[in-house]
Amino acid sequence: MLFLHNTSRVEDEPYPTLLQDKGFRGFPSICFMDAEGNVLAKPGRSVQAFRDGLASTKSLVVLRQKGDKATPAEQKELFLAELKLDLVAVADIQARADKLTLTDAEKGMVASKIVDGEIMAVMQKGRELGQDEMLKQLADMAKGGKTPSDAVAPNFWPAVLNWASKAKDAALAQKAFDALEKRFANDKNPNLDRAKKSWAKLLEDAKAK
Repeated sequence: MLFLHNTSRVEDEPYPTLLQDKGFRGFPSICFMDAEGNVLAKPGRSVQAFRDGLASTKSLVVLRQKGDKATPAEQKELFLAELKLDLVAVADIQARADKLTLTDAEKGMVASKIVDGEIMAVMQKGRELGQDEMLKQLADMAKGGKTPSDAVAPNFWPAVLNWASKAKDAALAQKAFDALEKRFANDKNPNLDRAKKSWAKLLEDAKAK
């Protein structure tokens, strides 16, 4: 069922904080929800992204309805579907994964999602930690060998590069710069040009004595 909400400040608005409650900051915003109003997916604004999101959530709902009757294969399919949609709490990911037989590629996705969750937890505490401490903690994660998914990489590596530039950590700055170059190697968005120049300058500053 389609539900359209027009966010406004009109008096007697029945859902005045709905946009914020569902985790959005801007509009227009689109999401797929279950019957209880829980967000299942937030597709991009392209037609293909909308179709993919609809297919994923339909499949997810069917798998969840199976409950205890789900086969081991279906339990695995459900876990991976929820994992891809970021519906598994970070603290629960490994415990659920350990109960399943996963391929090396699937284990890699599990590890990546755990790292993503740890990174986002640090970023969400940015005000509490302060900018410098937040960047330091992210840099420590990078130095420890933790690598985020492509979805989180655009937020993670620039932060690491900024810290490395200030700390004159040339090796870490190069690692962050290379990760960004790889992440955006096939991205033709002209708006990236300014960002790429900024990354190059940060790398140059990190190497300067």
